[in-house]
Amino acid sequence: MKKVALFAITILLFGTISPSLANHAYGQNDPSILLRIAVQADQQIVNQLNFKYGNQIPNNIEILYQKGHLSVQSLNESLSNDDIEKAKQDFLLAMNSFMQISRTISQSSEKITMTAIESDESDKKISNELDRLEKSVKMLEIISKKHNEIIQNQDKFDKVYSLIKEMRNQIVTGENLINNIIELRVLIDSIKNDIRESVAEKQSNNLKRFFEKLIDKIDQKVMEAKVLGRDEIEITKANDLIFEIRELLSQNEITKAKTVYSELKIVLQNIGISVKIT
Repeated sequence: MKKVALFAITILLFGTISPSLANHAYGQNDPSILLRIAVQADQQIVNQLNFKYGNQIPNNIEILYQKGHLSVQSLNESLSNDDIEKAKQDFLLAMNSFMQISRTISQSSEKITMTAIESDESDKKISNELDRLEKSVKMLEIISKKHNEIIQNQDKFDKVYSLIKEMRNQIVTGENLINNIIELRVLIDSIKNDIRESVAEKQSNNLKRFFEKLIDKIDQKVMEAKVLGRDEIEITKANDLIFEIRELLSQNEITKAKTVYSELKIVLQNIGISVKIT
């Protein structure tokens, strides 16, 4: 009978039954202690199932419980018939079923906890990404004001800030943010492109105005060189190149105009004209 008590204690180590019963089981030679242990384990599992699932117990766990519960009933009959070997088998079947249920509940709780932790980490990442995007938008807003583009992009900025506010609320309520994230990034890219194009256009216009003034200055010097009787062939080349540069500037072909200007500088040197860029 001591072997039976030790077997009961082994089952207790898995946390299915309270430790107080372990000491009691160890000191008893009465096989009926197995029934008391099994009945208490049955009740503990019922309490766990009610707390965890209420009236919606998963089918696989319900099957395990019925198997364990029937084994407890069979244990009672075996003890009534003084069939100790059958009683030990019934006890083992009951404890095994209850232990599987307890492990399943424990693993399920761990998964829920991990899911909650992962969700918190995901929310934190999204919140950090929103902080980063908001800083980027504020920087773009400063650049837009600097280039007088804020009026053109004001509607887009308003929409961006509205989206960011909405997404922060969605993090709290647990809603799906994917559509708003896509729209937010598209809007930010659109603002960046608007600023880039505006800056490029202004740079091009500034360079064009610079060239126009420079060519006017060169044209005046070529006319003076002609009066002074300088090389007519070179002067003709210079006039042709000046005309070509002006045509290219009118078409906003700045790069080509710069190439032709390189040729013009050589001709001007041949004529003896020096032009300082100021």
